[in-house]
Amino acid sequence: MLNSYQQSDQFLSVNGVQLHYVLEGDKEKPVLALINMASHNLTCWDLVMEPLLQHFRVLRFDIRGTGKSSGGEDASYRFSQYGNDLIGLMDALGLERALVTAMAYGSRTLARVVLEHPQRLIGACFFDTALTPPVKQSRQHDLAHQAQQMLRDAGESLPQLHKHWRFYENRDSARLAHTAHEQEPDLTESLSSVTLPVLVACGEQDVNFDESRRIAKQMPQAQFASIPMAGHASVFFRPEQFVDLVVNFYHNQCTTQ
Repeated sequence: MLNSYQQSDQFLSVNGVQLHYVLEGDKEKPVLALINMASHNLTCWDLVMEPLLQHFRVLRFDIRGTGKSSGGEDASYRFSQYGNDLIGLMDALGLERALVTAMAYGSRTLARVVLEHPQRLIGACFFDTALTPPVKQSRQHDLAHQAQQMLRDAGESLPQLHKHWRFYENRDSARLAHTAHEQEPDLTESLSSVTLPVLVACGEQDVNFDESRRIAKQMPQAQFASIPMAGHASVFFRPEQFVDLVVNFYHNQCTTQ
């Protein structure tokens, strides 16, 4: 039986690359665009698609050079370009505006989108975010184990993760795609100009917790939410809480704009 990565085969030419995407759901519902975390392709959102589709029309895509999307010139691996690719994809699909939600490394792209394309956003949700240089992964792993143990102790089941969520067609391109931070400044203070409705949420067992709070304080319309018993990439620890946060944020903050 084919997994969801093997079954997915929709592409559009955007800004000189072939972007792999999935757009599904009721056309009458608001659009939710999802930006992947590092080292994952668009199928990593399978975990939360069913409940999200009850509220949104959902757009998922692989940034250039990752998953099934083709790669570009070395100089094109920049967060601004990833953001431009998302806007180009929305244009090609006839999507005027979206609530854009990003997880972890994907939040660096979202930071560029809210600064450079605010008119295309209904709102923005940043999860497990830091815009400073990435931390040591060993510390993230230790905190993740703590969160997992806390969930077990609380009698909560751990979501099942799948290997194909991390499949890539080209590892060299994927490596380039995930080194954009090496050439990018910390945009945290620049976010003070953002007036969109913004949610910043972070797992309490994420080393990015303090940075996420700092980012939220920069934006006048931002609200901060902590997610107990969750490490980095909190959707993989508390998927129900992820969905609830996004849905409630949309209904409470974005529909009044």
